[in-house]
Amino acid sequence: MTPVLVFLPVAFSLLSPQALALCVLTSGARELGKAAASPRWTTGRQKDRTLMTRQPTASRLRVLRTGDPQSMFHYHNPKEILERLGPPWRLLSSSAKTEKSRGVGVLSRVLYLTPGVFCPRATEGCLRVCLGHASGRMTMLQSANARDRRTALYAEDQEHFLDLLRCDLRLLREDARREGMTPAVRLNGTSDIPWETLHGELFAEFDDLEFYDYTKVPSRVRQFLLGRRGLSDFPANYHLTFSHSETNAAEARSLLDEGAGVAVVFWPSLPETYGTFPVVDADKHDARFLDDEQVPTRGGYIVGLRAKGIAREDLSGFVVQRAGEPVYLKRGAAA
Repeated sequence: MTPVLVFLPVAFSLLSPQALALCVLTSGARELGKAAASPRWTTGRQKDRTLMTRQPTASRLRVLRTGDPQSMFHYHNPKEILERLGPPWRLLSSSAKTEKSRGVGVLSRVLYLTPGVFCPRATEGCLRVCLGHASGRMTMLQSANARDRRTALYAEDQEHFLDLLRCDLRLLREDARREGMTPAVRLNGTSDIPWETLHGELFAEFDDLEFYDYTKVPSRVRQFLLGRRGLSDFPANYHLTFSHSETNAAEARSLLDEGAGVAVVFWPSLPETYGTFPVVDADKHDARFLDDEQVPTRGGYIVGLRAKGIAREDLSGFVVQRAGEPVYLKRGAAA
């Protein structure tokens, strides 16, 4: 067989020879090289906050408002952002939180998109204090540009986006195998995309990976709960945690009663119980699919997170101050 030379973006040269070979052999590298050399972006425009494009593989999701003050989405559409910044070379990354998962034998990666752009249930509180732009390295302009590039590529050309994602997932799988860990990925690090319905083939293709996410969409969590009981076709390797906010108290209480994990941000400290529900310390690691093992019963539980960065100053109700307790958590209160 005649060898074929493939020219990949410079970033791929930073990979180990074994990882690079794996990516080339298993992810359609010719398409990746072509994407970097001559992007196929088409002219697009936004009307009523919906992306309009003639690109066959473009996303049909609504492009919503971001809370990131440094995001180019305040002024430009996805096509314009790609023209200015170029397409991304890698999609998945790690963080201080995901590194803690090594302590429980999990090698975890996260897909960080522009906060709010693909979050249909985002509230004013969560947009303002989202960790996707308000804490640590996430506050840097370089990080904001990286999130914008990934988000713009997903909006404009899902085919190339998914090629890159598959490459990163294969690299994660290989890295985890080499280190003897469980590979895990959070695709909605700063988004709320229904991957199980839009890209369900990924869960079957990577059935040896653990997928997990937070979501503010109750119907997604209910499908997840039904799937655990064998009553829906929700992917078995996809775990969802519902995210509490200042506007979804009734939904949070209902899902707790149905057996879901509900993430609540506290300040300044975590309680051992909240209402009558046990609290799991979610700052110990990021592998939320292991939370069920820490709860003595099959009932609902609180996934406790400590406020970080500017979230400590939140007064919207998104962050729960320990001085009081929401009415919806008190037994006998109307949900």
